[in-house]
Amino acid sequence: MAALKLLQLSDLHVTPHAGELMLGIDTEAFFQQTLKHAVDRHGPFDLILLTGDLAQDPCADSYRRICRHLSSYNTRCLCLPGNHDDFGLMQTHLHTGNIGCDKQLVLDGWLILMLNSQKIDSPIGVLADDELAFLARTLESHAGLPTLIAVHHHCIASGSSWMDTMRIQNSAAFLALIKKHPQVKAVTCGHVHQTFTKHEGQIALFAAPASCFQFTPHSSEFSIDDTPPGYRVFRLYGNGRLQSEVFRLPIKMTDLDRNAREY
Repeated sequence: MAALKLLQLSDLHVTPHAGELMLGIDTEAFFQQTLKHAVDRHGPFDLILLTGDLAQDPCADSYRRICRHLSSYNTRCLCLPGNHDDFGLMQTHLHTGNIGCDKQLVLDGWLILMLNSQKIDSPIGVLADDELAFLARTLESHAGLPTLIAVHHHCIASGSSWMDTMRIQNSAAFLALIKKHPQVKAVTCGHVHQTFTKHEGQIALFAAPASCFQFTPHSSEFSIDDTPPGYRVFRLYGNGRLQSEVFRLPIKMTDLDRNAREY
């Protein structure tokens, strides 16, 4: 059975200036390598999802460079903000050709929703009242379509207690809402710089790795892991079934500063 193929990239943390290092690594170069590896090994893709923290200290040039890298692949891309992002700048500079910050897309019988969980000047996630209203309205008007929801912050415990203080504050309301709509098949997020696959009832909950550095799983405090950058691939089938798998760059993170206590 033919399937839609989606690529999820998250937590790029591209710096303001090309070639600038963060925790000892060039995050932009790793984004380029991760994107190329994904397309070379598993492409072509029908859609690319960028799920937040695209820029570390956001500026127009960060987003312009991200847009340039994406444009070379001529693939539809949807982008949403994370806590590090400036969504206004994203909407201005990630808005060309196949690239945009649209909140919804119907593609071959699937509904893709891109939610904004950004809480201004805070690392914590929240889904504002108008965001939840948009979600409810859109799910009601597309009741016949299997649905994949993407959002930056996680809505369920990741197992890293320090990260779980920054998950979606009103996740209970979010989960209660989507459970009312049986067409919702999965929610995928970034933010945690690690992967998980969990379930809330019949809804699959995924987290994607970062395209730069990873956090140590099941840690009680900030800790950098030496696992390499990665990405998540989805296959969405016409009968509402989906599959997802994580892949990583075949490299060692020799230059990464694992002793950092913040970033």
